Amino acid sequence: MKKAILLILAAVMSLPTGLSAAQRFTVSLAAGVQWSSDSGYRDVYGRSVFQPKVQAGYSLSQDFYLWVGYGRVGAKGQTVELQSTAESVQNNLLLGAGYQRALSEKFGVRAELGLADVLYREKALGETVSGSALGFFLSGGLTFSLGGGFFALAEAGYLTAKKTINSVVVKMGGLEAGLGAGLRF
Repeated sequence: MKKAILLILAAVMSLPTGLSAAQRFTVSLAAGVQWSSDSGYRDVYGRSVFQPKVQAGYSLSQDFYLWVGYGRVGAKGQTVELQSTAESVQNNLLLGAGYQRALSEKFGVRAELGLADVLYREKALGETVSGSALGFFLSGGLTFSLGGGFFALAEAGYLTAKKTINSVVVKMGGLEAGLGAGLRF
């Protein structure tokens, strides 16, 4: 998946666009919350978990862009029945396309759709379970220009991926919301 992302970005960067070179790239950092879609996860780790994210984008035109991203969800909790320590980490590798539109000189909107590769690891009851699950990601947000290429953003989205582990269907991801900042260059 990582090699595919790099190859796609390299190919896209060679495409001609109507934008100046100073407007093609975007990098953003965000911090937010994820509310898991899996009830078993919520029982052990709580209703919401902290999620930092980083994203890079390349504009194909004034309105459309391609992006890659990474988000991480990590939590510690207690198993329901035995009250044993449990630890979970999900690393989300994301690849997609987006649409952006200026509403005014300062405000803009954006919508994104992409593929997600969720790399998971959970330690509980003396065992470690790890692997990956493919899924989808959808988000929307508002941007606010701060000048000099810098911007603030507020976004909400949903990541979904499923995997059968030990004959149990586990849902990864869930509803997400966060705030961040970025730079267009």
